Amino acid sequence: MNGGEAPGARAAVIADRFDLMAWHEIRAEAPELDGLARSLNRRHDHTDDLLADVFLLAYKVAPQMRERAAMHPARRVNHQVVASLADSREFAALHRETSGDPYAAALAVLAQGEALRRMLERAAEATERARRAERAGRARQEAGGTAAAGAFG
Repeated sequence: MNGGEAPGARAAVIADRFDLMAWHEIRAEAPELDGLARSLNRRHDHTDDLLADVFLLAYKVAPQMRERAAMHPARRVNHQVVASLADSREFAALHRETSGDPYAAALAVLAQGEALRRMLERAAEATERARRAERAGRARQEAGGTAAAGAFG
């Protein structure tokens, strides 16, 4: 573990060093990708990793998704977003044009910017609803425990 960080993968799409080299090279050549990353990072965490995953999903000829359980807990939202893209017919059609072409794959990432923003917003809202429900459930349990203790005390 790094500095107490939970174990797990940062990337949803399995990549080799050549795939990652293509991403880093195109990222250095396309300042628009940095702009998108900064924009998404204002409200969401780990979007640099998300953009790399979307690029790899578009770039790799036969992209392979990592199992969700193998992901670092903080990156599971990214996995959900990338899996959603991978399952869409629209992205499958786009992939036919971007596969193996780093420039086309980078353009695909940029073209998906608003969709990524919407998916991240929905994921954040769902996470917040789950947290509120969990807190409410704990409060009910504590209230029930206090009432039971008062009945027997």
